Amino acid sequence: MKKILTLALAAGLSFSLFATDIFKYAPLKGDVKKYTEVDFSIASRFGTLYRTPSTKIIHTFDSNKKETKSSELSPKDTIINTITSKYDTAGNLVEQLCTSSDNETVWKNTYTYKNGLKQDTSEFDRKGNLKARTIFTYEGGLLSDESIYDSDGALLWKTIYKYNEAKKLASVNDYNPDGSLSEQSTYAYTESGAIDTISKLDAFAGKQTQLVFRYGANGVLNEITTYNSAKQVIKRTLLKYDEKGNVNKVSEYDVAEKFGTTVNELAAMSEYTFEYSK
Repeated sequence: MKKILTLALAAGLSFSLFATDIFKYAPLKGDVKKYTEVDFSIASRFGTLYRTPSTKIIHTFDSNKKETKSSELSPKDTIINTITSKYDTAGNLVEQLCTSSDNETVWKNTYTYKNGLKQDTSEFDRKGNLKARTIFTYEGGLLSDESIYDSDGALLWKTIYKYNEAKKLASVNDYNPDGSLSEQSTYAYTESGAIDTISKLDAFAGKQTQLVFRYGANGVLNEITTYNSAKQVIKRTLLKYDEKGNVNKVSEYDVAEKFGTTVNELAAMSEYTFEYSK
């Protein structure tokens, strides 16, 4: 997974890793005005699996389908922190402010644009000190370079994006400050243009994995299957949907050979409930 050196992850909302990206692959549909995500921790006791709510996040949208607020709650429904988002007249995100349950600033991010393209992200701590800055570069209107710097201007991380002839993302290449490759993700697509596979290389660990996207007859994503370098299934992520076509449950299973057979063990789960304007 790409290293994101932001205050948002250091001090903001806590998401399960697989649930973080799920709406990239199954975008929200309809007039969603609010949805609640509940992440569960999974534990086994005496051979029985138990799921316990660990985090609840409430996402709120405006009439333009822009997320204006996300609040993280404890299992007892007490607010831990809230991220408030502001947009300019063109609908571009210009500020995110994270506040604690006592309404104290935890961090703030600001964003600038040129010709509708994001140029810069600046990250500030609770005292307003600059902690990091990200600069974006484009080629032909497509994001080509994303460079993260610390407050002194030293490079922390660089991501280079490449595209195929259809201008779809072909690879995402993450680099360490010394220029060495950290992780590479290569994309392949179906004839209809949907993601078919994502092949990942962890250069530091020397590990290769492949995510295979499986769709139903209606073209809806039902499962993401992860294979290791030996082409063995090591993980299955299953998606279920509500009547509006939005993901309302994501279950992640670890797959392994145990006790002389192949077992699928529930490792993580998130559930989503939606409120619609109509």
